[in-house]
Amino acid sequence: MKRYFLAAFFAVFGFCINASATTWITNADEITEEWLVDIGAKTGYTEHVRHFKKIFNKMPVRTFLEFGVGFSTKYFIDNSNKVISVEFVTPGSGPEWLKYCIDLYRNCNTWTPIAYFAGNGLDVSWARYKYMGSESVYKAAAYQPVYCRSYALIDPSFLDDLNNFIEQQTAVNEIDMAFVDAGICIRGDLVQTLFNKVPIIVAHDVARKEIRHLDDVYGYGRVVVPENYIEIHVPFGMGTAFWIKNEDKYVEIIKDLQDYVSSDLNDVY
Repeated sequence: MKRYFLAAFFAVFGFCINASATTWITNADEITEEWLVDIGAKTGYTEHVRHFKKIFNKMPVRTFLEFGVGFSTKYFIDNSNKVISVEFVTPGSGPEWLKYCIDLYRNCNTWTPIAYFAGNGLDVSWARYKYMGSESVYKAAAYQPVYCRSYALIDPSFLDDLNNFIEQQTAVNEIDMAFVDAGICIRGDLVQTLFNKVPIIVAHDVARKEIRHLDDVYGYGRVVVPENYIEIHVPFGMGTAFWIKNEDKYVEIIKDLQDYVSSDLNDVY
């Protein structure tokens, strides 16, 4: 019963944020870095922007891939050469939020919004950029928050679908960084699929390692980090995790993030 409650809570929580958001912002120019940091401090919704600065201040980002469009998308647009935003549209997660964001960012020429459709009976006519995903992706998204287990135990084909989509993007774009903050709950599966396709992977709402497996609504507790990646967990607020390839060109970024976490923890304690 607790898991059913959690699934319902996250669905309602996400809807409330998105519904109220339309009364906050009507012009993308209103979304400044300062505004995002302030909202993040008050609500946790965009708290990751503060952490991302540690990377954007150190390296130019050619293409930024995000799963889950939102207000922080504007920050990524302002700090990357190109942004690809992916929003999952399923029978349980409608297109209204993506349509709102498409209108909000309509003048951002370096932004590509992709509707990832999964499920039967969906209207796909309105989306300029779309990916026709499999029914199993929708089933996996519905299964994960209820049972806190991967749908791959029943049907692993949704992982092939995610992998195919990501490989399509990396085949035509030099993706330097990916951010997982999707409205659906297969976030852990997305992170796992991104390894060795994108050098820097970031995810929001990630608990500490020692408790990550508890009530694992997003599936982060199942993530197996390859030996060639280093994880840095920022425990502040809702929790943000960075997985960065352990290569010479990222050494300074890794150290800066580690120092950033240590410094803030010392300030707190």
